[in-house]
Amino acid sequence: MRTYERESLLKSFILFFLLLGTIYFLFAFGTYRDKRVELDRQILSEMKIFSFRPTGEEFIVDFVPVDGRVEDNRLYHEGDNHYALFPIPGSESFRMKVSLPDSRYQSLVEKAKNESFRGWVFYLLILAAVSFFLALYALYPLKKALELNEEFVKDILHDLNTPLSALQINLNLLKKKYKAERSIERMASSLETIQSFQSNLRAFLNRESGAIERFDLIELLRKRLEYFRQIYPHVSYHIDASGPVVLECNREGMVRILENLLSNAGRYNVPGGSVKIRMEGDRLLIEDTGVGIRNPDKVFERFYKEGERGLGLGLHIVKKLADSLGVKITLQSQQGEGTKFWIDLTPVRVK
Repeated sequence: MRTYERESLLKSFILFFLLLGTIYFLFAFGTYRDKRVELDRQILSEMKIFSFRPTGEEFIVDFVPVDGRVEDNRLYHEGDNHYALFPIPGSESFRMKVSLPDSRYQSLVEKAKNESFRGWVFYLLILAAVSFFLALYALYPLKKALELNEEFVKDILHDLNTPLSALQINLNLLKKKYKAERSIERMASSLETIQSFQSNLRAFLNRESGAIERFDLIELLRKRLEYFRQIYPHVSYHIDASGPVVLECNREGMVRILENLLSNAGRYNVPGGSVKIRMEGDRLLIEDTGVGIRNPDKVFERFYKEGERGLGLGLHIVKKLADSLGVKITLQSQQGEGTKFWIDLTPVRVK
């Protein structure tokens, strides 16, 4: 189960559980409230019987002056005092006050509460199981739709093998015929990028994390910069690194991250601009003199773009790849002054 599937299942489960749990507690509380009303009615009835023959120790008897604010034959709760007043035959000035000790009353209330909420742990476990199955049932159509989309993409990737293989064969023939022709080298590099992207997409669909390799980041950058210098001749690419920076991670994933950032640095740069690359401790800095980003906090969001070109997926994919590699990407940008991207290589750098 993928991360977004687990997240959707968890959120759906929580939603159903809270809903069913709330309904259960409202029902239990309503039962408890009805029991409290019935308890008061029963206590008043017993007090009334006791007033005719006040014997026993269950109630406390007293005689009080008539108070027009207190009605006869009605149970009152005033703090720890639970009582009712009853008329005395032949007396208009006094009433019999029958009281129930607070300890006795609280024990009766506790009994009513226990009866109302008896077995609540068991019921919550039942509700959790029901909520889980409801969440699975609700997400099943969405899961099937995603699986169909993935199967379709897999079929497309499989069908791409034939034309890509034909292109590779013909490019090899052209290399032999025209040797070190720059246009052929650019086509070969572009084809390699497409094949690498195809491989990454297939690995993503098959839920593969990718092979872990050890490689020199600086050597990798120098090779890829030759390609970008040809694609963006109006921009100068510079790398400032004195020694090797050895990484141990999925090489193709790191290539995708770097190529996306370097491509954006060239595509959105100004004529005569530059792209500078250097190490700052364990962080790789890619700095350009381009147009800058209007909303830096939104660039990693899916489908977000600030111009008409592109689909708004590039930096979103970069963020996903970075998360899968365990590295962190931060940026600083201002319109008209360029952009800086930092890649924290601490988790994957070999010391």
